[in-house]
Amino acid sequence: MSNSSKASISSSSSSTTSTSSSASSLSLAKEKPKGFNGKYKQFSDTLLCHKNKVSNEDEKDVEKQEAPGRNLRNEISEHKWDAKKYASKFKESGINIENPLESKGLSASDAKKKLEENGKNELPKTKEMSDLELFLRQFLNLLWLLLLVADGLSFIGYLSDTSKMEHLWVSIIILVMIIGMCFVSFWQEREARKAVKGFESLLPEKCDVIRDGKEEEVNTVDLVVGDLVKIKSGSTVPADIRILQCEQLKIEASSITGESEPMDCTHEIPEKDDETAFDAHNIAFNGSMIVEGSGMGVVIRTGKETVIGKIATMTTGQEDNKSRLEKQMSKFVKFLVVVASSVAISVFVAGGFVHKWKNVVRLMADGFLVPCGLPATVTSVITVVARRLASRKVYLKRLDVVEALGSCNIIATDKTGTLTKNIMKVTDIWYSDETISEIPEKESEKPEAFQRIIEAMCICNSAKFEDEQENCNEKDRSENKKNSKQDHSKNKENKNDSNYHKNIIRNGAEKKSSKSKRKSSSVKIEMPSDETEPLRKRSAGGHFLHKFHRKGKKKQRDQIEEDDSRPAVGSPSEVAMLQYSDKLMDASEAREKADMLFEIPFSSRLKYHLVICRKAGKDGNDNDLEVIVKGAAEILIEKCSSILTKDGEKDLNEEERQKFNEMYEKFGQDGRRVIGFAYKKFNASPDTEFNADEENFPHDELVFSGMCAIMDPPKEETTEALQLCKTAGIKKDDDWEIIRGEEINDLAEKDWDRLIAKRALVFARTTPEQKLLIVEQCQKRKQIIAMTGDGVNDAPALKRADIGVAMGSGSSVAKEASDIILMNDNFASIVDGIREGRMMFDNIKKLLGYTQIHSFPEIWPIIINFCFGFPVGITPLQILAIDLGTEILPGMAMCKEPMEGGVMEREPRTRKKVLVSNTLLGYSYLYAGQIQSLGCFLSYCCIFWYHGINISDLWMSALECWQEGGKDFVSNGRTFSVDEQLYINRQACSAWQVGIVFGQFWHIYGVRTRRQSIFKHGVFRNMYSNFALIAELLMLAAMVYIPGLNTFLGGAPVPVQCWAVVAAFDIPETVLYDMLNGD
Repeated sequence: MSNSSKASISSSSSSTTSTSSSASSLSLAKEKPKGFNGKYKQFSDTLLCHKNKVSNEDEKDVEKQEAPGRNLRNEISEHKWDAKKYASKFKESGINIENPLESKGLSASDAKKKLEENGKNELPKTKEMSDLELFLRQFLNLLWLLLLVADGLSFIGYLSDTSKMEHLWVSIIILVMIIGMCFVSFWQEREARKAVKGFESLLPEKCDVIRDGKEEEVNTVDLVVGDLVKIKSGSTVPADIRILQCEQLKIEASSITGESEPMDCTHEIPEKDDETAFDAHNIAFNGSMIVEGSGMGVVIRTGKETVIGKIATMTTGQEDNKSRLEKQMSKFVKFLVVVASSVAISVFVAGGFVHKWKNVVRLMADGFLVPCGLPATVTSVITVVARRLASRKVYLKRLDVVEALGSCNIIATDKTGTLTKNIMKVTDIWYSDETISEIPEKESEKPEAFQRIIEAMCICNSAKFEDEQENCNEKDRSENKKNSKQDHSKNKENKNDSNYHKNIIRNGAEKKSSKSKRKSSSVKIEMPSDETEPLRKRSAGGHFLHKFHRKGKKKQRDQIEEDDSRPAVGSPSEVAMLQYSDKLMDASEAREKADMLFEIPFSSRLKYHLVICRKAGKDGNDNDLEVIVKGAAEILIEKCSSILTKDGEKDLNEEERQKFNEMYEKFGQDGRRVIGFAYKKFNASPDTEFNADEENFPHDELVFSGMCAIMDPPKEETTEALQLCKTAGIKKDDDWEIIRGEEINDLAEKDWDRLIAKRALVFARTTPEQKLLIVEQCQKRKQIIAMTGDGVNDAPALKRADIGVAMGSGSSVAKEASDIILMNDNFASIVDGIREGRMMFDNIKKLLGYTQIHSFPEIWPIIINFCFGFPVGITPLQILAIDLGTEILPGMAMCKEPMEGGVMEREPRTRKKVLVSNTLLGYSYLYAGQIQSLGCFLSYCCIFWYHGINISDLWMSALECWQEGGKDFVSNGRTFSVDEQLYINRQACSAWQVGIVFGQFWHIYGVRTRRQSIFKHGVFRNMYSNFALIAELLMLAAMVYIPGLNTFLGGAPVPVQCWAVVAAFDIPETVLYDMLNGD
């Protein structure tokens, strides 16, 4: 192969990283080029915006934050150093330039000195929260703290008058309830955190180094800069290492670099000056896994100075943010503190004057009223939602984060594995002017071009069936390794990519007599997506996903979705082609018949895979050979002079090239990965030793067989999920833009304003700090962003996002930095979370409206007792029985309330929209609360009227009457003894309790909906609510009429008139509210 030919391939392969072009991706997006010719790598993230353009009001409130200005891609320069520079930079390491394997390494004393100077090779650790700390943290919720204050006041009230046992019971019950609900929250979070580990889990405990000329095993933490480290298949890279020598070395670093495929490593310096360390493939990054081969290198960075160390610093250096629900509830609790304190102080001062400052502690304790049942019901709602999401494989590390997910207006999501199945499948075969979209019958007659494509898929393929891999011949692998070493010594002086070719050449004479076992069993081919996966024009809006389901043929879809392919291992594209060929032929038999003599595996530099074989059973002599090539179609077509058609081979003229270009662009526009196939027959003597450097085999003027289209099909739920996202805020398909990572740091604030106002953005090839910057820029503009990720490189952005969503198959670091874990890696589950979050927000608002209405009805009896001298209207135990008894079941049933229509058609909530609005407070306290208070007071009065007592005679009577050891009470000429007074007073307390609970029975039908009438929504739609109301009435009846229980609570049986008065007041109020609320 000529140097010019190699240069053209190198240039093409580097096009994804070149920034020399004056046209940025922004201008490309405006021009909307067809097919995009595969010049971009697949996108690392896609932003789906669920909101209209940023308003002027939001722009005024933009928060100024310091975004990271560093770029990890530009910070590393060691990949450009040659061997001489390394030898001079690390003189103590004794690097042998000619043969790195003979290097001496650091001396033990030098290593010890460096360790003392620079510290251990450790990553920043996140302090793990113990179970005890996690449990105690639950009590820091302001609602629980407020209840603890109320509990303390009740206990102090008991200590001031030990004869009042109800205060002790109230204190005990509240404390037990707080501990119980905190334990529920603790257990849920503990379960979600079980499988999460920190950055330290990424590093090996031991590693092999060369010191004092000898190989030895040392602790990874004792590794220092300048150490010479040996790495091999199955091991983990212990630091950032510049590779000095390697043999078939492949490293999987997707969690750090974002590359989906293992990278072929080299010791060569990059050909282009602007190529970054992530693209040069000559640096092994700390925490990466060695997939295949072996190598040796010099440590250039350790600990927090490594790439993963800097990512860890960006992640662990961030403070834990409070969830939106926690912030909203904190504001509400502060409001409750102000109200409760104001009422308590007012009652204390007024009651003090009226009661002449007797029992001042009791005055303060009884006056400080908080909604005891609210925290329990809110926690119940969140817990039920968390369990419902857990059944869909969505685990919440923090229970309250689901509310924020419901309000997010931007989702930043990975494509592969989240939107798609992460299983590549062959969808189409094209040759000449024929396209096959359905899999033909196995026995059917096939054209020669189609047959050659199928054979190439099978033979020119390094994927293996699982059953074949299990029976892999160890002798063959040893022979391959031996041949590789021989070729290495023979070609090490070659300067044109010799490092790559030295391990892949098989000698024809040595393999001539081989059995039918495939000699390349140890070679794996990785098909990267640089040149073979075109830029998806509609990936952000989901267009290519819709197009697949709309235009694909049903049979093809069924074959893709209901796949019974033979299990295989290898790169996704290779596996897809091998499985496809196996459906049309016996792939194992075809491989056995193909006597392979020579092979050049695929590399990201060459962009093709080449084999030379002699097929058994063919007529002719041993000199008849065939070269089969498979690779990037747009590159392979340039190596061909002929094309195979249904009429045989013919010249590859302009007409045929036009057919190729049209189909190539069509596949590209559909988001398919395109692979081309070519061949050429030739003669060579049996003793010929093929050599990649000498290129003593056909490598151009090939015959183009055709090409296949491969795609990662979307998950069945993705299309519907994306459509729901659109209805929830996305405007139109062409309101989108594409940004490459290298362009992000040059964006001005006005550019960010314009971009984030878009409905969809695609960011390609982004570094960890750029992802973090994207999140921060969105948050600066008051956007609520949910970020998905699965790798270490996603951790900083996951931590900073309002909702961090990690994939269940992702790294432990990503899980640790996130708030939510998707165990099924499914984008549709995120949309389920949005739906649940929106529904939960609505239901919590309904719950607050329901529970807060009886706040004033519980305060008024205390006011009329302390300030106006009326008999006690309700006891502390009755209040507790309401808050933690009768109200709990209806409140918990509220979490089962079905969604009202159009919940996913509404615009997302803004950051300014609060959970507890002034409208809600006005309705609960000033409208419905006061009407219910009046109904309670009339029910209370019914008891005195029932016994012939004038209400006016009750004024200030409680100062001397209606208590143990008090005076007789006289009204309408009748005298009531102390025992009679106490019984009537207990009846009055039960009447007030009936007023609250029975009033809430009717009122719940008014608050179950926010945007439509309960009759349209469905009165009996929530059966949990109906059963809860029945249970509520039974509990109330038991508290009022069962002897002993009513006495314990401080009540007594009441006549039916009390129930009738309450119904007469609350039913019309509920009906009126429903009429005003209905649509």
